Amino acid sequence: MVVELTRAGLEAEIERAISNFHVDQHGCKADKTSAHVMGDMVVIRSSGCFTPTEKGLSASEDGRKLIKSARRELRSLNRRQVESQVGETVGIKVTRSFWDLDVRVGEQVEVYILEQDLTEKLSLL
Repeated sequence: MVVELTRAGLEAEIERAISNFHVDQHGCKADKTSAHVMGDMVVIRSSGCFTPTEKGLSASEDGRKLIKSARRELRSLNRRQVESQVGETVGIKVTRSFWDLDVRVGEQVEVYILEQDLTEKLSLL
């Protein structure tokens, strides 16, 4: 539940929720996580999101393939859970989400599509 419904406050709350989810799922927090609200979308960018083991694996092509495959599988298993957390944080249901990982640099992007335009909700306050 959002305590302060300003754009900056909401984006900070989303960042916190996603960071906690990553810790629960991967055992570590990204070096930097940023969230941006744009209309009916929430875009999240996480940099430095590899575990120590993944950092070592990322040095080889086979290792990068393994990381991408493992992260893709984890995402498919936990997609509904993270969508629910984002929806609860913003107070609007997430209808679908997209995800990608650049294994060369350890950066991940997540996009959540909301049931309604969040910026309209923010401008009402």
